[in-house]
Parts: sequence; C-alpha cells; structure tokens
Amino acid sequence: MLAIGLSAVLVLLLAWANGANDVAKGVATLSGSGASSAKRAIAWGSLCTVLGGLAAVWWGASLLRTFGSDFVAPGFHTDLVFIISVLVGACAWVLGASWFGFPVSTTHALLGGIVGAVLIVAGPDGLRAAVVANKALLPLLLSPLLAVGLCAAILWIARIVASRVPAWRPGCCEPDEWKKNPYVCAQDDVSLLRRVLRARLWTALHWLSSGTTSFARGLNDTPKIAAFLVLAIAFAPEASAVHALSSVWPVLAVSVVMGLGGLWGGYKVLNMLSYRVASMEPSTGLVANTGTSLLVLAATPLGFPVSTTHVSVGALMGVRWAGRSRPGEGDALKSILIGWLITVPVAGAVSAALSLTLHAME
Repeated sequence: MLAIGLSAVLVLLLAWANGANDVAKGVATLSGSGASSAKRAIAWGSLCTVLGGLAAVWWGASLLRTFGSDFVAPGFHTDLVFIISVLVGACAWVLGASWFGFPVSTTHALLGGIVGAVLIVAGPDGLRAAVVANKALLPLLLSPLLAVGLCAAILWIARIVASRVPAWRPGCCEPDEWKKNPYVCAQDDVSLLRRVLRARLWTALHWLSSGTTSFARGLNDTPKIAAFLVLAIAFAPEASAVHALSSVWPVLAVSVVMGLGGLWGGYKVLNMLSYRVASMEPSTGLVANTGTSLLVLAATPLGFPVSTTHVSVGALMGVRWAGRSRPGEGDALKSILIGWLITVPVAGAVSAALSLTLHAME
C-alpha cells in the first residue's frame, strides 16, 4: 500500500509540475500582447485547463490507453517499480525546468521515463517500437513543424484582420493602451458604438482563443498523466470494487491539481514565452492561439500524444519567422530548443537509474 500511495503522490506531483510549466503556453499571447495582466492570464488559463481536463473523462480514452499500455510489449510485466521509476524521471525534469522557467514537454518526459524503465527491465523487446515511433515520436516531431507551417499559412488571414485594425498613431494614446484595445485609435469617422462593439469583439476573440488553447492543453495532457494513476489503482486490494470509477476520479484529480499548479507556478514560463520568443501584437497573438488549438484538439480524439509545448512554441515561431518579429528581450529560442532535445534522454536516464536501483534492492 505504501508503494501505491507513493505512486499516487508522484502522479499528482507531476500534474502540479505540468500545470506550472504548461499553463503559460495557452495564455502567453494575452500577456505578451498587453491584452491582459499576467495574474489574470494565468487565472484564465488555469480555469480553462481544468475544464479541458474534465472533458477528458469523455474524450480522453484513447490517450489513457496509449500511455497506460500501448507502448510496452504484451508480455511486459507492469509493476509499481516501473510506475514509480517513470514518474520520478518525468517529475524530476519537469519540476526542474519549471523552477528555471523553461517550457518543456511533459509528454516527452513521460515517454523518456517509459523507455528508460522498460529498457532496464526487458531491453528493446519490452517496447513496441512501431507504436512508440508512430504514435509518439512521429507526432511529437511533426507537431511543432505543422504548427510553424500552419501559423505561417494563416498569417495572411491575420494580415487581412490587421488591415482592419486601427494602427497606432502618435498622440492618439499610449502604445500599451493600443495593445490592449487597438480601437482606441480608430478614426473620428467611426461611430462610438462601432468602436465599442469592435473593441469588445476583438477582446472576446483574443480571450476565447487563449481559453480554447488552454482547454485543448488540458484535454490532451490530463489522460497522459492520469493513466499512471489508473495503473497504480490496479494494484490496490480493493481495486475491483472501484473499477467502475478507476478511470474517472484519476482524471478529475489530475485536472484539479494541474489547475492549482498553474496558479502557483506559471509565471516564470509565462515571462519567457510572452517576451522572449517573438514580439507579439494583438493580431499575431490570435494566429498563434488558433494554430495551437486546432492541432491539439485534432490530435486528442485520435490518441496522438502531441506536445502542447512544442505546438504552442512552434506557433510562436511561425509568427516570428513569417512576420520577422524577433523578441524585444533576450532571445530564449536556443535554450528552448536545447530543452526539447534533452528532455527524453534526461528523463529516461533518471527513470532507468532509479529502476535499476530499486530492482537491485529487491
């Protein structure tokens, strides 16, 4: 029972770390474009993340299966040592990255943990290599590229929108006020009512796109983490008595803890994504959110574990390269790319080392 309890604590710790690291990925455009304060953006992103996580009760079954059993060979024996090793590997990396404000992929960290723990116990034969390649590595590698291409492709739509948005003019208002509401610089021949309606529509669209991105993130990430709580429950003596709820309450618990983690620790990553990847304006923020939410929402029902980190940052890269909008502060793109490259091996190494140690102690 102690090992089961430890597994449950590690799952919730990973959910907390995921919320702290990932909540900014849906609302960075709100903060970066000046449409919202950091505090309000984080609160909005956390709420929508929880709602997306709750929706995974109905729409996340494919991802629950993917991370619960699809990556390991049929004969592989999943035990609590395996579960704990995977979770420690993922937690160590995501918590460390969150502390330093680097956006990393929980999906990649979990995948690295699974691969590392399986290789120690069963070697390559313990993995379903084709499934790992097709359902994990391929979507994870392609999703940021698709995000870059999608955002670059729909940037022309944003330019049409932007052409209808009043440009900032010296003397009409402060630049920060224009970022929050560009219609304060509307020409005098536009009626006050139309200015108000346009401003409210613009604001609503930006908040809605950020909320949709956060919802999609919660929908895609929650089942991946909850799958390990479902696995741990199966080892409980009374598991058969709670079988009907064994895939429901883990999803609910992970969703709530992810939201709390976002409220507590989402500010460091928010600062990096808001100001150190691309210079954002109201129209380009909408483009980034639209590209992210479309890809993540499309992948979840299919059971593809795309990384919201890679998709959202890829969307910002698409905005950056298509619009030639470098960040005004220190460019963090190189650090983010390095983090992407080392996530799987670092999480896998930690998981493998712990698995080897625990098995040696048995």
